[in-house]
Amino acid sequence: MTVRDGAVRSGSTLAARVEALNAVAEDLAGELMLQPLLERILRRCTELMGCSAGSISSVDEAAGTYRKQADIGIRCQMGHVFPLGEGMTGEVVRRRGPVWFDRYDDVAGGHISDEDRATLKGVIGVPLEWRGRIIGACVVFSREESRKFDRADADLLRMFAKHATVALVNANSYEAAEERARLHAASAERERLLDEVHDLLAQGLDELLSGLETAERLAPADGELADHLRQAQASARDTVASIRRALLGAGVSPLEGHSLEDVLRSELAWATRARGLDARLVVAGTPVPLDPTLAQHVLRIAQEAITNIVQHSRANTVRVGLVHESASLSLLVQDDGQGFAAGQGLHEPDENRTGLGLRRMSELAHAVGGSLSLDSMPGWGTSIRAWFPYQRTEAADDVRAEVLVVAAQPMLRAGLSRLLAWSEPAFSVVGEAATITEAMDSAAALRPAVAIVATDLTGGAMDLVHALAESEPAPAVIAICPPGDHQAVVDLLLAGAHGCVETSADGAALARAVAAAARGESIVPRGEVWEGRLASDPNTEGLTAREREVRALVQQGLPDRAIAERLVIAVKTVEKHVGAVLRKTGARSRSELIAASHGHLS
Repeated sequence: MTVRDGAVRSGSTLAARVEALNAVAEDLAGELMLQPLLERILRRCTELMGCSAGSISSVDEAAGTYRKQADIGIRCQMGHVFPLGEGMTGEVVRRRGPVWFDRYDDVAGGHISDEDRATLKGVIGVPLEWRGRIIGACVVFSREESRKFDRADADLLRMFAKHATVALVNANSYEAAEERARLHAASAERERLLDEVHDLLAQGLDELLSGLETAERLAPADGELADHLRQAQASARDTVASIRRALLGAGVSPLEGHSLEDVLRSELAWATRARGLDARLVVAGTPVPLDPTLAQHVLRIAQEAITNIVQHSRANTVRVGLVHESASLSLLVQDDGQGFAAGQGLHEPDENRTGLGLRRMSELAHAVGGSLSLDSMPGWGTSIRAWFPYQRTEAADDVRAEVLVVAAQPMLRAGLSRLLAWSEPAFSVVGEAATITEAMDSAAALRPAVAIVATDLTGGAMDLVHALAESEPAPAVIAICPPGDHQAVVDLLLAGAHGCVETSADGAALARAVAAAARGESIVPRGEVWEGRLASDPNTEGLTAREREVRALVQQGLPDRAIAERLVIAVKTVEKHVGAVLRKTGARSRSELIAASHGHLS
C-alpha cells in the first residue's frame, strides 16, 4: 500500500466517523424514547468498529447494581438488574475506565446466553460519565478471531459513549417530566372534583342548617322537639367542619390564582353562612408578595381557627386581622364566644374537640419560623395571635433551644423574654426567675439549654453564673452586661458564662448569642476596644504564628468553621490549633481563654 493509499483510507475512516457521529446527533435531536435511541447509537458505533453486537446498561452505584437498557445482535437479558461485581459493566465500573479482553470468556460473571457466548471473541467496554459519576456503560462484542481491540478503539467508543450519556440523561429527564405532567393533570382534576364536592356539600348543609334554625324558632322553646332540633343543628355543624378539614388535608389550595386576603374573605363569608356570624377582615400596612409556603401556612392557621369558632365557640362576632410590617406578617383571629380555661389552650388533649388543634396551629407557625400565642377566658372569647417573618433567620434552621430568663426587675425579665421570642421563635422561654434560689430551682426542674442572666441580681450575678456552670446538667449561660463594662465581661466569662450581650443590643444580637451558646460556642461584645486588646496580646506562651491567629479569632467568639473560612484552612486543622492554644495557655475552655486574655490586659 502506498502512502497515498494510506492517506485515502485514513481520510475515508475519518469521514465515516464524522458521518456516524452526525447521524447520532440527528438521532438525539429526533428521538426521546430511551430504548430506540440507545439501539440506534449502538448500531452506528458497532458498524463503524466493524462489529455486529453491543449493549448499553445504566448504573446505580449507590445501590450497587446496573440494568441492561438496550442490546443489538446479542441477547443480554435486557431489562434485568445485576450486581456491579458481575459482567463487563462491573469491570468498567471497577476500573473506572475503558476495559477490553481478547476473549469474552475472561469476563467474570457474564450474562450472555450459551448460544451467543459460543460465537463471541473479543469485547470492549467504556463508562458513560455524567458530572463525575458513572451512570452507565457501553459494551461492544466481536465475533471475528482476528479483531483485537486496542486504545484507539477505546477512544472511538468513548466518543459514542458521550452521546449515549446524553441520551440517558435526556430520556430520563423527559420521562420524569412526562410523569410530573401526568401527576399534575391528575392532581388538577382531583382538586376540581374536590372543589365541586365542597361547593355542593356546603350549599346543601348550609340550607339544612338554615332550615333547622327556622324550625327551632317555630317550635316550642321547651320540649323534646326543640332538643332534637338543637342536636340536629350541632350534628350538621360538626359535619360541615369535618368536611372542611378533610378537604384541607386533601391538598386543595385555594391560593392558586387568589390573594391571601381574598381567600380569607371567602372563609369569613362561609362562617357567616354557616353560623350567622358577624365576620370581618381587617388589613393593616402595605401587602407584599408572600412566599407560597408561608402564605399556605398562614391560611391553614386562619382556616383552622375559623372552623373552631364556627364549631365550638358559640360566638356572635369574629374578626380576622392581617398586619403587614417591614419584615414580618401578623395574623390575629378574635371572637366573642364562650372561650375556655387555660388548661385547654395550646396543649388541648381533646383533638376531637378542636380538630387539628391549637397545638397543630402552633406547629404550623413554627414550621415557617413563626410563633403563635393564645389568650382565652371562659365567657370572654378567644384571641389567637400568630407572627411570621418574611425570611427565616439562620438560627431557626440551625438550632432550637429552651431558655431560662433570670433578672431581678420584672420589666427586664419580661422585656428579655419578649425580645427573644419575637426575634427568634426557634427559642422557647420555658421559665423566668427573679432570684438566685429561683434560678437554681428552675434550672434543675426545667433543664434549659441556655440561661440568660442579668447583672441586676441581689447577691451578685457572678455567684449564679458560677453555680449554673457547676450544676448538672449545666445550661450555657449568656450574661447581660452594661455597655462598655469590659471588666464585668471578663469576670463573668471567668465565672463560667459562655458569652455576654450588652444591654444596648437588639433582639437579633440576643438571638445570635443564644444560638451560639446552644451550639457550645462563645460570643462577646464587638468593638474597637475589644479588637485593639486582641491585636495587642503579647506572646508569652510560645504560640506559633498560626496559633496566635487562631487564638485572636477564638477571642472574638468565632466558631471553628468561621475561623477555618477566615484563614482558608480545614476545620480539623482549626480544632488542632485550638487544642494547642488551650494546652499552652492553660485555659480550660474557650470562654476562659477569652476572659484570661482580657483580664491580664485590663
